[in-house]
Amino acid sequence: MGYDVDKLYDGPRSERRAKRKKVNRVLNILIILVIVLIVFFGGKLIFGDKNVDESVSSNQTNQPASNEGKATQDDSEDKAKESEEDTDKTTDEQGKKETNQENKDDQKATESDENTVVTEGDPESNIVKTIVNPTWKPIGTEQAEPHTTSFQSDSADRNEMEMAASYATGFDRSDMVVWWLGRNGGNSITATVSSKTTKQVVKVYLDWVPNEGWKPTKIEELKENDSETYKNYNNNEPDENEADE
Repeated sequence: MGYDVDKLYDGPRSERRAKRKKVNRVLNILIILVIVLIVFFGGKLIFGDKNVDESVSSNQTNQPASNEGKATQDDSEDKAKESEEDTDKTTDEQGKKETNQENKDDQKATESDENTVVTEGDPESNIVKTIVNPTWKPIGTEQAEPHTTSFQSDSADRNEMEMAASYATGFDRSDMVVWWLGRNGGNSITATVSSKTTKQVVKVYLDWVPNEGWKPTKIEELKENDSETYKNYNNNEPDENEADE
């Protein structure tokens, strides 16, 4: 049996050719994949950086406006806070002034109570007690010297007499009934007054101090109203402006 030598070599050559074709095909595919990947990632890098730059640029453009708005808001908040602090400070100062004034008034009242001399009246008399306070001052006056005592209801002197009586007794003018105003010798007078609320009856002794007005010197708390006006009053409600000389 004979062998064809060319056929014997043709088989291996054909296989080698086929292998080379496969290898070349694989290499070509790989090369194409590499090129695609290079194009893909390269484009992503290029266009991605551009988008990043645009985003950064946009943020930088908007940032000052945001900061400006924030700065304006901060300024408004600071001003509002300063205004509140100023208001609180003013309120505190006002409160301190009022407290200091109250303390001064309390101190004056305490000093007045400490200096007041109270003497019990004779049980057989109409006087419950006599009160003298050295801290009493003249109430002031709008009248010129020489002073002339006047009991006229519409006169400045009469008005200042009643003011001095109210000052000494502590009766409010609107709650005080003036029963009697009369001379007590020289530049002195007496005023018999009562409280509508407490019904307390008090006789007030007043001296005229030149250029300074009427000054209380003594008050007497009475058991009964002994004024002539009251005695002649026929159990009717008195006129608080009614008084006799």
